[in-house]
Amino acid sequence: MISISQWRSQAAREHLTDFDPAMAGSQQPEVLTWIALDGHSESDQAEHSHFLKEVLQIEELAVDDAMRARHPPKYEQLADGWQFLLMRGLDARSESINFGTIQLAFFWKNNLLITRNGHPSASIEAINRAIDSGDLRTPKTVADLLYAILRRMLDRYLPILLNLEERLEAVELELLRRPSDALLAELMEYGSKLKKLRRIGGYHEACFRNLIDNRGEQVGLNRSRLNDLHENSERLQSLASLLDEISKDLKDGYLSLSAHRLNHIMRVLTVVTVIFVPMTFVAGLYGMNFEYMPELKWHYGYFAALGVMTVIALGLLWVFKRRGWM
Repeated sequence: MISISQWRSQAAREHLTDFDPAMAGSQQPEVLTWIALDGHSESDQAEHSHFLKEVLQIEELAVDDAMRARHPPKYEQLADGWQFLLMRGLDARSESINFGTIQLAFFWKNNLLITRNGHPSASIEAINRAIDSGDLRTPKTVADLLYAILRRMLDRYLPILLNLEERLEAVELELLRRPSDALLAELMEYGSKLKKLRRIGGYHEACFRNLIDNRGEQVGLNRSRLNDLHENSERLQSLASLLDEISKDLKDGYLSLSAHRLNHIMRVLTVVTVIFVPMTFVAGLYGMNFEYMPELKWHYGYFAALGVMTVIALGLLWVFKRRGWM
C-alpha cells in the first residue's frame, strides 16, 4: 500500500492519490510530502520496489536493502541528493521483553520523505494519530517529521528495559528464597533478548554518529536533534548492557547456589556412606558361614557386635563434627 500526505504552509494535511515524480526535485520549502509504503505481501513488495526504483530512480542496491526483512541499520548518502537511513524498530505488538522487530527504511530529499515498513509500525501509526488529533505540531520540514518518527521509535524501547529492570530485581529475590530451573530458563531468555537490544542500540548509535559527522544539517536535522537521537540510542545500548550484566550475575549466582546445594548433599551422602562402610564390614565379617568362628558361640557376641558398630558410628560422627563437615 502507498499512502501520500502533503502539507502546504500551515494548512491541514492533504491525502493525495497520485504522485508527480517531479516533486522529488522540487525546491518548494512550503510544501512537505510524506509517502508511506506499508505492506509485506509479494504484491506490496513489488509495488514498493517499482515505485522506488522506477518512479523515483533511487539507487537499486539501497532499495534492495530497504526491501529486505533483515539488514543491519545504516546511513548512506545516495546519488542525486537522496539520503538513506535504515533502522530497526519494535513491531506493533511488542510491549514486553518478548519483543519482535521490524525494519524501517527512510529515504529523503529536499522536502520529500519516504518511509517503508514491511510490517505494521506502531511508531508511524502513533505519529499519524498525533498529527490528525493535533497532539503533534504540524510538521513543516522533512526534519520535523523524520525526527518525530525516529524519536517515537526509540522511545518504545525504554519502557521494555525499565520493566525488565524491575523483573530482574524480583527474580533476584526469588533466587534467594526459592531458586528453580524455571528462573534459570527465564534469565537465559532475558540474556538473549538483551544481547539483541544491545546490538540494535549499537547500530543505531553508529548511524546517528554518522549523521552527525556527515550531512544531517542539509535537511534541517540540526546538531541538537541529532545529539538527542544519538544519546537516546547510547542510553539504550548502555542500559541493555547493564541489564545483561545483571542477568549474567544472577545466572552465575543461581549456578553457584545449585553447586553449593549439590556439594552439601554429596557431603551428607559421603558421611552416611563412611559411617556405614565399617558397620557393613563388621556385619559382613560375621556373616561368613565358616564353621569355626569362636565369636559366633559367644553368649553376648550379638550385642558386642552392635556395640562395636555404635562406637564406630559415634566416633566417626564426632570426627566429622569436629572437622566441621556436618
